[in-house]
Amino acid sequence: MSDRMKSLADSLGPLVANLEQRARDHLNLTEKVRVALDGDEKEHVISASYRGDTLIVVADSAAWCPQIRYAQAVLLERLRAAGETQFTKIKVKVGARIAE
Repeated sequence: MSDRMKSLADSLGPLVANLEQRARDHLNLTEKVRVALDGDEKEHVISASYRGDTLIVVADSAAWCPQIRYAQAVLLERLRAAGETQFTKIKVKVGARIAE
């Protein structure tokens, strides 16, 4: 039985490493979005991720979504300058912060 458990642990290693890398990439992209924004809206960005060629930006309130949309041309330009070229459009959504 210990051989079976070891086999399971060995196979999970790459999966966990992949998950950790995806989480780091997600956090890095979120930080890039915040840095690219000039105004107070940067403090209201919860996360950023890709869905195909769309950059999904999640704000903590519907009140901040129009502010982020208004800044999308500058956001697009600055993110591309920072090496983020995977997206062609931006979608802003409302989400909830997770309590810490």
